[in-house]
Amino acid sequence: MAGDWREEAQALWDRAGKQKSSESKVKLLEEAVRMADSHGDVDLGYQLRDDLIDAATFGGYPDKALVAFAWCRGQQKKDPERFEPEGLLWKQKWVVGRIKEFPHISRKQITDALDDIEQCFTKVDAGKRSVLKLRYQTARDMGDDAAEVDRLWASWLATPRDHLTDCRACELDDELDHHVEKGEWEQALRKAKPILEGRVKCAEIPHLTLGTLLYPLFKLGELERAAEMHRRGYSLTSKNRDFLATVGDHIEFLTLTGNLARGLALLEKHLEWTLDHGSFNDRFIFLVAATFLLERVKATGDRDVVSLRLTKAFPEHRADGGYEVKALHAWMLKQAKDIATRFDTRNGTDRYARRLARIQRLAEEVREFPLD
Repeated sequence: MAGDWREEAQALWDRAGKQKSSESKVKLLEEAVRMADSHGDVDLGYQLRDDLIDAATFGGYPDKALVAFAWCRGQQKKDPERFEPEGLLWKQKWVVGRIKEFPHISRKQITDALDDIEQCFTKVDAGKRSVLKLRYQTARDMGDDAAEVDRLWASWLATPRDHLTDCRACELDDELDHHVEKGEWEQALRKAKPILEGRVKCAEIPHLTLGTLLYPLFKLGELERAAEMHRRGYSLTSKNRDFLATVGDHIEFLTLTGNLARGLALLEKHLEWTLDHGSFNDRFIFLVAATFLLERVKATGDRDVVSLRLTKAFPEHRADGGYEVKALHAWMLKQAKDIATRFDTRNGTDRYARRLARIQRLAEEVREFPLD
């Protein structure tokens, strides 16, 4: 019988190996993990989770990646000779870089995780640049002191690259976030040139970049160019829930340019991802964009009810597909406010409240630019 379950687990593993990162792949690996755990096969459980971290990270399940990594890290600490920590150092970056996106994880736990990865990297005499980037992004995204955020930014960029540094495409895209945060639109576009020209790319770039640059291009009045990036970027991100926040960027752009019907189509298609997505930060970005969209639909006064085919998992689901705009807007806004409160309470700042309030400024910037 022992051989039977191992053959079944291997078959699941093989099937998963033939798929791209997706919900299906994650489920196959999770089932194989359950089988290994139920039979006490720690070694197989570790190997399967190694693959599960990849699939969950790039398939839009960062919470599952975190759980899988935490289990592996626990095994490493118990028996470092059997489970050599260096094998998962690269994936440790992915997980530690996203733990701030879960408001139930405390500041202390986040600090401990950053200290742990720094210690792991120090043991192999590498990764200093990566750790500084993680510390910079964490401080920025939690709304910490601006001077400290700027210090970490400068330290990150001044530190030499090594074999544990993220690829150049990812690092360059991360630099763009800084310039967009500062309102440095031209600088962001200049730095993005190698990505936009296809000279540097990776599994998630230019997918993320094309969404990030929509607002800078809008602010600079380059609407034709922004529209082109919207079309290209959305096609790259529309089928993978890992890009939920980027879809939010596209909804924001469509709303800013008055393409409300297109925005509603994206809301209809992707709301389901938002309902159970592990990253509360990504949920928040999508919900804020959806709130802005529905506010503009209300403001136009064209219709009080919209027809949408929303998932049955939506708490306010209506079988007839008719949704009162006012009620739908209120639901989105409440969810966004609740998440903002959780983050700001954890962080001890008002960063998320300010990000939500940004909607009011965006409403004053709307500029009609039909895409049809």
